[in-house]
Amino acid sequence: MKKYFQAVAMLSGTIIGVGMFAVPFVVSKAGITLFLVYLPILGLIEYYLLKLYAEIILSTKKKHRTPGYASKYLGSGFKIYALISSTLGNYGAILAYIIIGGIFLHELFGNIFGGSILMYTTIIFLLESFIVLFGLKLISKVEMYMTTFLIFVVGIIVWKSGSYIDISNYSTTDWSLMFLPYGPIFFAVGGGSAVPEVCRLLKNNKKKIKDALALGVLIPILIMLMFVIAVVGVTGNATSPDTLVGLNAILGDELVRIALVFGVLAIFTSFLTIAQAQREIFWWDLKLDKTFSWVLACGVPYVLFIIGIQNLTKVVSLTGAISGGLTGILLVVVAYQVKKKAEQKSIIQNTINLPIVFALSILFLSGLAYELWAVFYSGMV
Repeated sequence: MKKYFQAVAMLSGTIIGVGMFAVPFVVSKAGITLFLVYLPILGLIEYYLLKLYAEIILSTKKKHRTPGYASKYLGSGFKIYALISSTLGNYGAILAYIIIGGIFLHELFGNIFGGSILMYTTIIFLLESFIVLFGLKLISKVEMYMTTFLIFVVGIIVWKSGSYIDISNYSTTDWSLMFLPYGPIFFAVGGGSAVPEVCRLLKNNKKKIKDALALGVLIPILIMLMFVIAVVGVTGNATSPDTLVGLNAILGDELVRIALVFGVLAIFTSFLTIAQAQREIFWWDLKLDKTFSWVLACGVPYVLFIIGIQNLTKVVSLTGAISGGLTGILLVVVAYQVKKKAEQKSIIQNTINLPIVFALSILFLSGLAYELWAVFYSGMV
């Protein structure tokens, strides 16, 4: 059972990350009603994608990441597509963790030790990167304890926020922004990079993989539901892009410091798994040196931050559409082919057919098109 709970914690810890802190801002603009529609729908879609990914892994003898599976089942030409979509999604996620991690750490310790946001960003980035260097064994142990603590802390935040909630903050829905929550919420429920680790941890108890995926998605969705309702109810239109800093004026230093600790831990756990996933793409699928793969996986997003890509909402919105959209299309197409070409029988069997492939592909492409327009042309993000 220990491995089962480690697997659930790893998936939950990957999902409970920076996306949770970007969602309240867009919900405060678009309205809580849209959030209550998007969250369960995208949560179910993400769970389906995670099961597809697990079936692909369990149907294949050799371990890969998505570029390797794309090459194997769709042909070498699709490996480039998979490499680009996976890398863009992972780099966007890591960049988002770097942006908000520095902000939160600065809020926690800036008044005590001084220093700039850049300094704190660099500190948390280096610490996270060196943990990734030691691989899955340490990561899975860190995830289990941190995820447990995260659930405890978010409960305190929701409980303490209760007396400050203003019901009128839930009354507005801006239908002109009805598609705005798509990218951030899809980003916030994404956990695909943890699936290989879940399968690895439960390799001797494969019957538990499906249950671990379900619980690993359900826990973050419930936490996110409570967290977003509490934050939007408290701060309303004053919700800040990073959420927690904006709570300070209303809830005061003590609770916000607890929230910031929660934020740092949530970002920390997610960074570990995403960075490890990107490292393995370079290492397993491109056959690059293990250490060089680590440098590429962790270093490139930090360089992007240094050169000025630091708008959290834009990064999260676009990354959600890319990772959820382009990678989602890849997974459904590969899974469809796996049904015909599986090397071994998977204990997880999903329903996948051409109508499902086309319907999800249209949904993902539409979402990506909207986010590209919203980020680069409309000025809404």
